[in-house]
Amino acid sequence: MSLLLGVLAGMAYGLSAFAGAFIALPLLVLAAGIGIHESLPIALFALGICAAIAAGDAVRARQCSITHATWLIVGGVPMVLIAGWLAQFVSDTILSTLFLVAAIVFGPLLLSAGRAYRHRTAPPPASLLHAPKRAFGESAQVFHFNATQRAATLFSGAGCGIMAALCAAPGSWIGWRILDRQMPGEAHLVVGTLTFSVAVVAILGAGFEFALAPEIPGYVAGLFVLGAVSGMGIARRVHHLPLLRSSNTVMGVAVIILALALWVAVVSGATPDA
Repeated sequence: MSLLLGVLAGMAYGLSAFAGAFIALPLLVLAAGIGIHESLPIALFALGICAAIAAGDAVRARQCSITHATWLIVGGVPMVLIAGWLAQFVSDTILSTLFLVAAIVFGPLLLSAGRAYRHRTAPPPASLLHAPKRAFGESAQVFHFNATQRAATLFSGAGCGIMAALCAAPGSWIGWRILDRQMPGEAHLVVGTLTFSVAVVAILGAGFEFALAPEIPGYVAGLFVLGAVSGMGIARRVHHLPLLRSSNTVMGVAVIILALALWVAVVSGATPDA
């Protein structure tokens, strides 16, 4: 079961640039029977590995701005550690409520919104496997930040870190809105940069949360992460199929339903206590 749940989570992340990772936490709590606090580092580590796979594709195609990624990581790492530590003292009810609020915002806004929204043009992480390769000279150019751009990138990195620690989701929409203004018309470059920074932030955050919750079942965690890697691999191969053109809308609905089911289950006491 954990392996299958991981496959679903990995596919969801690969097929959505923004909110696919919101599926992982509810799946672990509702289907695998793991407490929400114990599920967070498992889902976060799976997110980090999937993001690292996409980041590898981005680096190979030179669709990654190391300058932007560095500032995102600088902003994200401290926040993922601070928020991860604070999450240990938050009740299951509050944590599930925060997750529900985030899902309500990110689900419909990012996945089921009309095509008029600019952020619908963001390619999914899985598409970086076939991203057009940038010229070496173009990719080697150094981006010169002004103070406002640097502050905005740090802010978006911090937002991604908080989302990762509390929801095991990348918060990529925050970074997308900032980077899309700084690198207009470079959708693959923006997503590649985000996946690179998310991989670092999520893996470090997961390691920290694992250390704080040593009772996490290692067997289940290993199978879930293995499944997520397999799911990401499947997403990289099938993301271009016409059948999956409506995957964002489907996942948008799934994110809301699963988040609501998670909140109801936690509030009613139907899930394991932290």
